[in-house]
Amino acid sequence: MKPFVTDKTCPERIRAPAPPAVFGLPVRTLSIASRWCSPATGALLAGEIGRKPANLHLHLQRIALWHGLGDETATAAAVVDLWVVLGKLGHDLRTRMLRKHYAALDTLDLGLYLSERLHHGLDRHDPRIALPGTVLTRPVAGTRAFLREASLPASPASRP
Repeated sequence: MKPFVTDKTCPERIRAPAPPAVFGLPVRTLSIASRWCSPATGALLAGEIGRKPANLHLHLQRIALWHGLGDETATAAAVVDLWVVLGKLGHDLRTRMLRKHYAALDTLDLGLYLSERLHHGLDRHDPRIALPGTVLTRPVAGTRAFLREASLPASPASRP
């Protein structure tokens, strides 16, 4: 470990560098402790969701954090990420999140839009849900067209 000088005018003030920070939240509840309530924690949770998108606990912690901080745009982005992960499943959870955070979603004109998609879920490629702060959306402009399966040429053994 290389020591570093804290003051170039006083070289006798040398100390070892601090070890790298270890990030993590030492809680398993849905609410975040007040000392952890900050936008940095929201960024940490977003990064964890990017690595483990199926962890619903992280999604609900992130939604609760942003809702508690009063950031409606980030709350809506967190709700959209949860909806993307749930797909067509989790109708009751999606309904509860829609009811609880309708005001935050409606500020971005997503309240009614998500209400219409309550039974079918969201497509992660939908450009309408690509909000700043979403982690799991992949917007595609226009329509997506997939290639059809090509028929394989006849094998040489079956040819006359």
